[in-house]
Amino acid sequence: MSAAYNQANTGIALANAAYNAAMENQMANTAHLYFEAGMGDRLQQLLDLQGKKNPEMWLRHQFNRAWFMLQRGDMQSGYKMLESGRCINVYGGSVLNTSAPLYNPEIHNIKGKSIIISLEGGFGDEIIHSRFAKSYKDAGAKRVILACSPELKTVLKRVPGVDIVIQRDEAGIVPHDFWIPGFSAGWVIGHTYDDLPSDSYLTVNPESQQIWSGIITSEKKRVGIRWAGNPKFEYQQLRRFPVDFMFELAKYDDIQLYSFQRDNNLEVLPNNVIDVQKWLVGWDDTLAGLLHLDLMITSCTSVAHAAAALGIETWVLTPILPYHTWTLGAPESNTSPWYKSVKLYRQSEFEKWNTTFQRLYSDFEDKFDLPKLKHPNRDYVSKKLNLGCGVEKLEGYLNVDISKHVNPDKVVDLEKTPWPWKDNEFDHIVAKDILEYLGETSKKFLEIIKEMYRVSRNGAVWEIQTPHWRSDNYLNDPTHIRPITTQMMELFNKKHILWTIKEGLSHSRLAFDLDIDIEICDVKYEFTHLIKEKLESKEMSQEELHLAFNTMNNIAESTKMLIEVHKPGRYDLKDLQNAIEDRNK
Repeated sequence: MSAAYNQANTGIALANAAYNAAMENQMANTAHLYFEAGMGDRLQQLLDLQGKKNPEMWLRHQFNRAWFMLQRGDMQSGYKMLESGRCINVYGGSVLNTSAPLYNPEIHNIKGKSIIISLEGGFGDEIIHSRFAKSYKDAGAKRVILACSPELKTVLKRVPGVDIVIQRDEAGIVPHDFWIPGFSAGWVIGHTYDDLPSDSYLTVNPESQQIWSGIITSEKKRVGIRWAGNPKFEYQQLRRFPVDFMFELAKYDDIQLYSFQRDNNLEVLPNNVIDVQKWLVGWDDTLAGLLHLDLMITSCTSVAHAAAALGIETWVLTPILPYHTWTLGAPESNTSPWYKSVKLYRQSEFEKWNTTFQRLYSDFEDKFDLPKLKHPNRDYVSKKLNLGCGVEKLEGYLNVDISKHVNPDKVVDLEKTPWPWKDNEFDHIVAKDILEYLGETSKKFLEIIKEMYRVSRNGAVWEIQTPHWRSDNYLNDPTHIRPITTQMMELFNKKHILWTIKEGLSHSRLAFDLDIDIEICDVKYEFTHLIKEKLESKEMSQEELHLAFNTMNNIAESTKMLIEVHKPGRYDLKDLQNAIEDRNK
């Protein structure tokens, strides 16, 4: 490691403005395809060439190359390149608000000093990299401080080597000499795949363990299942699979399944599946529940990392484009250097899971000495819909538009309902710059939203982009019928409706009247060019941006929302009535 590392991190904030363009650029998409195909040499040539042409996009390409390096088994080089992910905001975490220097073992001595490891990314990433606290402690650090999400504080304080756990915004009140980002903590201290601390390092709160002793009580073999994670993470749609594949495991009489799926809203679970989500209040509860299992089977979620870090035998189903934790040895290897307790079941064909699950069923029967059952040999193909595509047709989507002149896959007038598709037909719906044109009356607009919901499967994701209602992009077009705002879309969220009623903030019953339940998972704003320049030059602070955003026009050009569909809804009319009664007390 050298001064280049420090230089890279001082420029972390510079590339955020280029993120959306980089994501949509064909070259970046091509790089991913080369990665998936295992064409590493061609990928490197492509990235080298593009980096010379477009320095801003180079960051995204470096990130793509990092995956290939990690897959190839080169942890040091891969993680150095993965630094670019921080610059383009692929994983969460910004520069820590501290005046302390980044730890560099080439110029700093850690012995007798204090260091903050600023964990970043999702919950799984934080769990993965918390293990390195012990490495810094063993290197002589006087105090190792973990900065993490508030949800994980009570869990991570028990990780070996940890002296103090804080939230990231508390760094200024805790004395320290150095800091290091979580994704950098391992390679900076010198670890390779050959010497990763992979023994179990999470432990369970004794009180939580005692509570769960009364929840998971079956004398059968106890197997936990989970089939989807947080939809807001990049490529999350590729990580989930149809729950029917998992429910095949309920056919075995000697097995008791426990669903660890959060926000599970399936109306009916198989008889041999117990839903434990109401007891999953916090991470201490999740760990305690996992500790009572004989096996955990899950998609690539944070729960996979929690179970594996506890030392629980964990089977993880990984998509064809796996997360960096699972890449070493892919596609041949079914193990990960990060956890001794993990067995991987790798997807072999894009968006198809049948062959992967057939391997899992066979191993499951062998592990528990179960009878050999015949499981349906069927493949599930994800269906995706692009509404009002115009000239921007998306590969792998059914592209529809009212105009035959743009040559859509299907000519459809979205104002005419019902739409020509079956119930529960689509996993993913893109509505880019279209909803603001639809529904000349409020009644018709609500019919259109209800149609989107009807044709969506449970767990489907909507990607909605619309001009920001205070921008000239919206105000100057006379064909725009209504602004599409986050506040409007929240009216279709039953959980939000209940909260507003209880708090006395609203009387709306819209989500219940229409029987629609969706949830906004992520919101991004595309700021105007002028605002981007002011932010990059430090002419405008984040506080000034917030004030301007809520009071002035032409701050943001567009709004992008990521929305998850819940079918059936998570709440019913009885819940609504209870909320109204509570309000009137």
